[in-house]
Amino acid sequence: MTGMDTQTMKLSTLLCLAICLVSNTYLSAQIKEQPVSILIHSNMHLEGGHSVRMVVTIKEQKYIRASIRNPNKTAGADIICDGKEVAIVERGSPQSRSRVLSGEEAATNLFDLIALNPEYHFKNIDGFDFNIPTFRAYRVELQTEAEPVEETERYRPVKALLYKEHDAGSTLVRSIEYMEFFDQIDPYFQPKELTFTKAGTGVIGHITVDKIEYNIGLPSFLFDIRGDTDK
Repeated sequence: MTGMDTQTMKLSTLLCLAICLVSNTYLSAQIKEQPVSILIHSNMHLEGGHSVRMVVTIKEQKYIRASIRNPNKTAGADIICDGKEVAIVERGSPQSRSRVLSGEEAATNLFDLIALNPEYHFKNIDGFDFNIPTFRAYRVELQTEAEPVEETERYRPVKALLYKEHDAGSTLVRSIEYMEFFDQIDPYFQPKELTFTKAGTGVIGHITVDKIEYNIGLPSFLFDIRGDTDK
């Protein structure tokens, strides 16, 4: 678990280490109503040739959890947003260890997870609340195509950007480019392949989604940040 401990403590998220994953992809059956929960299955190859699997669960707008595991599920980490704070829980030792994230580490973790569902989270009405403390010193922006997709009157996302605000202006921290989308356009334009870039250092990884499910029913305890979390 030593390698996993080092990565989870020092890196913003395992999402950012993903590199060039190619996998078979499909989307669950189209639904007529807007979803209240989303489940995303994906696979990643980490730097050094390691392979991990990530499942992202989303309930309403404020509850988000990413569960990251190695192939034999002996080690991993959970990144959890309970609507107020962001925490990371390390798995694989006799006792799980957890801590609340802050500053840029918290902002980039949450930004990465939100970016997996841009049209869902960036809605003008009933979208994600970007005024929470995690983004207090940051600005999040979504860029879209100039013209709406035919017969939808909706604009397909192109990039998601995270800026840090300061007295002299703002500095780009992270950008995420949407390389490919699922063919199905309802209920959202759902990204299938994304490229993560850390400003100043170049591209840091790719992630490809292989399955999405809507409205499956998610228990609230999945998004609890327990009281023994280190702060």
